[in-house]
Amino acid sequence: MPTIPPPSRRRALALAVILLLAACGGGDPYQGLDADALYRIAEVELSEGDAENAVEVLERLHLVYGDWPRIPDAGILLAVAHFEDGDYLTARSEYRRFLDRFAAHPRAPEAALGECRSLARLTPHPQRDQGYTEEAIGVCGNVVVDYPATPQADEAQQLRADLRFTMAEKEYLNGEHYFRRRQYDSAIIYYQFVVDLYPETEFAPQALLGLYHANEAIGYSDLAVEARERLLDEYPDSIEAAELRTDGST
Repeated sequence: MPTIPPPSRRRALALAVILLLAACGGGDPYQGLDADALYRIAEVELSEGDAENAVEVLERLHLVYGDWPRIPDAGILLAVAHFEDGDYLTARSEYRRFLDRFAAHPRAPEAALGECRSLARLTPHPQRDQGYTEEAIGVCGNVVVDYPATPQADEAQQLRADLRFTMAEKEYLNGEHYFRRRQYDSAIIYYQFVVDLYPETEFAPQALLGLYHANEAIGYSDLAVEARERLLDEYPDSIEAAELRTDGST
């Protein structure tokens, strides 16, 4: 009884046969291949980890067979290939192009989440400019609103929460930066951003503690009391509230 190759080996053999047959017609390995064959090749390339070649094949498909009935599927696959290749900006553009052209397509939620994911991957270290992070928060939020009760909305919601954590961390680190340099007025501004904009994150009680200490340092006793009371009332189980109690500041 002959040995049957495993699925990955069979896919690779199928790709080799297709390319060999195409190569007989000239130097272009894709010459003479129809849209279905090109799509299958791209799928195999992606499954074998060669996203760059998949991009090349799919771009050829779009160029030659732009009216192919499955061009929306090819658009999604092209975006995925760019994402897997680490080209998140281009992936985002391809997902956005899909949504602009095929807003009512059943795969629209998948494309919307892909755009959210792509922007999330562009999020830099918290101490750097967070332009992409802010944009990603908005895009991921739109997925939650536009496609409620879907798996894509659930994942986008989690990504959005992670991104908000990053933004809160950035603002808090800015506050700490100014506090360490005794520039208390500037520190207060950033601490307040965290408290007002990201109250659900772990940085909110930290920022309230920072507000308490910064206002105490410059003699704003009433504002220090306000920050202290808010910390104890809204985050009573936090480490920062325990620190206030330990210091006898309650």
